[in-house]
Amino acid sequence: MAVVPAYQAQEAAALYETLQTAARMTDGKAARDAAGSILEKYAGTAYAPLAALVSAKVSYQAGDLKTARAQLQWAVDNARQEEVRAIARLRLAAVLMDDNAYDEAMKVVEAKPAEAFDAAYLSMRGDILSARNKRAEARTAYQAAVEKSKDPAFRETLRLKLDALGE
Repeated sequence: MAVVPAYQAQEAAALYETLQTAARMTDGKAARDAAGSILEKYAGTAYAPLAALVSAKVSYQAGDLKTARAQLQWAVDNARQEEVRAIARLRLAAVLMDDNAYDEAMKVVEAKPAEAFDAAYLSMRGDILSARNKRAEARTAYQAAVEKSKDPAFRETLRLKLDALGE
């Protein structure tokens, strides 16, 4: 792994701050420009995959699923931290599901995540299966997620999803 010079990390940090401000202000063009600069000039920094996540969110909120997918895929492919890749995969699966690309979404969450993400991945599998009207399989995924989750609020959300499936 190459070491990024300090000045590049500082420049990337400044651009990332610009990106976050643009995202908060829902300025899609400024957000795209800042994210594009980070990915083009500072792809080796830790800010690049985070910029891709923020850019994907802005694109998603603007209804641009194609760009959101591309940004999330970039983060999946290029993030060095497993946690960032896991988050990018979850978000990518959600975007794919919104785009009715259920098979692709399922493939994304078939990757073995860091243990801390097991319940979230199982829940996403349940969401995809539920959207495909595969209730029994969705129920199994949600129940497994309940068993893996250590978060009481998330377990309650999962129980609501189970209740919504009916018998």
